[in-house]
Amino acid sequence: MSTSVWAGSEWRPSPRIAIWDGTSWAWNTPPPAEFPAFADSTSGSFTNSDVAALHLPDTLRLGDLVVSICASHSDTEPTPSARTFPSTPEPSSETEFDPLRAAHAATLAPTRLRLKTSMFQWTPDMGRSVSWRVSGKQDTNAIVMNLVYRKADTTKLPAEPVVDYQTAVNTDRISLQAGTDFQSLYVAVALSTDLTGNQWPEGFTAPREAMGRFGDLQVHLMTANTVGAPASPGILQLDATVQQLAVALITIPGKPNADGRGVWILGDQAASVLGKTTILE
Repeated sequence: MSTSVWAGSEWRPSPRIAIWDGTSWAWNTPPPAEFPAFADSTSGSFTNSDVAALHLPDTLRLGDLVVSICASHSDTEPTPSARTFPSTPEPSSETEFDPLRAAHAATLAPTRLRLKTSMFQWTPDMGRSVSWRVSGKQDTNAIVMNLVYRKADTTKLPAEPVVDYQTAVNTDRISLQAGTDFQSLYVAVALSTDLTGNQWPEGFTAPREAMGRFGDLQVHLMTANTVGAPASPGILQLDATVQQLAVALITIPGKPNADGRGVWILGDQAASVLGKTTILE
């Protein structure tokens, strides 16, 4: 007897076990694309908390890649919360889980601002929130952002998501580090009293921003994407001078380019120059 599943309007044969991901039935994860697409995000600010728990987007699908980012101001670095299962499951309960891979925390001295990232492939049994364990002291503040990418090559997740990390002080701009390959995610954190906006270089997509307050300073967590390049994609411009600024580069792995040739990047004056690095066919 063959297995069948209800597809919304009819029963369809299923040679394999189907998984309900909250939106539809899925039999397997989607094949990777060269440039995994940004799908959705959530963000939140937490104060005086032992655990900063942020829900994942409702649009999450089986096999999506989640990049969770935690910027915290405390004596200890943030760590993903240990995975726990409720002793008496309830339909409305959610499972906290430990993301599979987490990078070392980078610290902005002397402000004790710490940035840590985690990257993992999502499946329904993981639940719908990410929890970061932070210091519960009175001066503890944290910002968490969950970014979702679709059609990433999750077989090539790096052991440490942060490829490169750089900092600057008393500045209103920073030259972004060169990308690696596939989709490049840039994560910027700024400490300031009057920063209100920013401008990513031409060709960047899906800009996101989250704000929080760390003592007397305001923290801006800013992210955006561009395809990988062997040269700097440009300058992140801020509308005010900030006391401290940090930028982390994360690679979202995708399907290898079949022809092995480079990709045209709009606005890239070093890696996308007609007649030199780029040839139109």
